[in-house]
Amino acid sequence: MKKIVILAVAVLLLTLGIGAGLYLFMPEVLGFPPKVAAEAPPPPPPVQVKPATLRIASIDVPVMLDGKAQRQIHFGVTLITTPESQAKIAEDLPRFRNAVIQFAYANFPEQFASAGGMDLPRLKATLLILAKRSLGADVEDVLIQSYFEM
Repeated sequence: MKKIVILAVAVLLLTLGIGAGLYLFMPEVLGFPPKVAAEAPPPPPPVQVKPATLRIASIDVPVMLDGKAQRQIHFGVTLITTPESQAKIAEDLPRFRNAVIQFAYANFPEQFASAGGMDLPRLKATLLILAKRSLGADVEDVLIQSYFEM
């Protein structure tokens, strides 16, 4: 009787060992769905590079109507550029400043005579065109930082 009990315990332990091995290493054989490893965390968001900005000294332009200074326009401009081209554009800023002053002297009197005031969205679009023309395509945007009339 002792031999039968020992044999039954050995068979029971062998069956439990095989079952445990199958459950741990091949669960699909026993009908269990395979364990899915924990999902990897999502990749970190891409590093956003701050655009390079170049602030231009404020520009003062008198508006001459009928040979008399009617108003004084004062505005400040900041250029948004690519970081790689910031140094090159910084060297060429006097060309942009001269282009803006020439444009202002030629067109501001007409703007004030016809509309009675400044159209800031149009001014911004024109400044962007002048910046791209005089500084190159690396200028991404133009910001009018300050604007007032005296």
